[in-house]
Amino acid sequence: MFVTIPDSLIQEALRSPHSAGALYGRLRDEGDVAQVRGLDPDSGDELGRWGIGAPPDEIARAIPELGAGHIFISLSAEPHPAAQAYRLENQQLQPVQIDIIRLQADYTARMNGLFEPGALADARVAVIGLGSGGSVVAAQLARCGVGHMRLVDPDRLETHNIARHVCGLRDIGRYKTRAVRDLLRDISPLVAVETYEADILARPEILAEVVAGCDLVVAATDTEESKIAINRACWPLGIPAVYGAAYNRAFGGDIFRALPPDGACYDCFQQVVVEHFGSPPPAASDFSPGYADPSRMADLIAEPGLAMDVGVIALLLARVALMVLLRGQTTTLPELPENWLLFGNRAGWIFEKPLESLFIDVPKRPDCPTCNYEGYVREHLGMSADEARAAAEALLAQLLTTDPQEPEHT
Repeated sequence: MFVTIPDSLIQEALRSPHSAGALYGRLRDEGDVAQVRGLDPDSGDELGRWGIGAPPDEIARAIPELGAGHIFISLSAEPHPAAQAYRLENQQLQPVQIDIIRLQADYTARMNGLFEPGALADARVAVIGLGSGGSVVAAQLARCGVGHMRLVDPDRLETHNIARHVCGLRDIGRYKTRAVRDLLRDISPLVAVETYEADILARPEILAEVVAGCDLVVAATDTEESKIAINRACWPLGIPAVYGAAYNRAFGGDIFRALPPDGACYDCFQQVVVEHFGSPPPAASDFSPGYADPSRMADLIAEPGLAMDVGVIALLLARVALMVLLRGQTTTLPELPENWLLFGNRAGWIFEKPLESLFIDVPKRPDCPTCNYEGYVREHLGMSADEARAAAEALLAQLLTTDPQEPEHT
């Protein structure tokens, strides 16, 4: 048998007013592995007992309290916290191998040299849309050490989702938010998760609650309306957002990054898409220029595609999200040159060869109503925003003081 126990549980037991107690967790691989997960019944099945500084005769006295196959872990605090594990076999405790998991240090060890371990422990990220793209992004950011995550999606997992989703058959019928939440807790010891089973277009107050206080919002929804709503919720608050989409049958996809107050927002991005690819889209099987008409974007996303092709786009979205979170921190990861990344899994349309990436700089529109409101008002009303506001207030005051019984003058 192989036993694992987090170092935090050893510390918890050593601080306990009791000198012994029960161990809970789960057995894996027909009892070959015992994963100790906690000291209370909420942590799983009862695996055995623990005791502090237990000499051999005390270990022997623990046998009547154990069932066949149960484990006993002897803890000691000196000269440093340590543990020895035993398994009850034929009414005798036999030593077994134990691994003390140092979650905080060991989990982030493979990120050393890329960025500071623990750099994202306080980061708060909202992932809106938990389909084949958003679920991958959530899992990848959790693996990078993101400490707080908000998951938003109104849908439940259905059978046809599973071929491209990070969750499996055992999650069918569950809300995507809760299935992904449990996955994140299973792959990261560092993440705290909040879930929202809501349609952000039908519940704008939920969207406002979700984005408030976030360091980043990942828009992995499948409608342009929802992405516009996310943009207009995030930009005034100065919250960065990244937007991802996979095209028809996942032949390609794109990721756009919005960093307020500088640069372009998603409204600016939409205008550039129209300028680049504004011609009417050809047939769905034809990947010639003009295919990515923004008005058809939801149709493009909904078409079937291989999980691995969708996964490439999702991983790129996660990579862009990670770089936004690491802004201003020491990292050896290369920065992305522009704010719009397009990737083609197959040749065709604007991609000359398979697995080709293209970068395009989306400029800030001088008359964007979301990120450049002053310019928008001046362009369309010929006055400053303050002047427009004063004019509107004067008009409203005039309307409120006008006697409705008086005849209108023309």
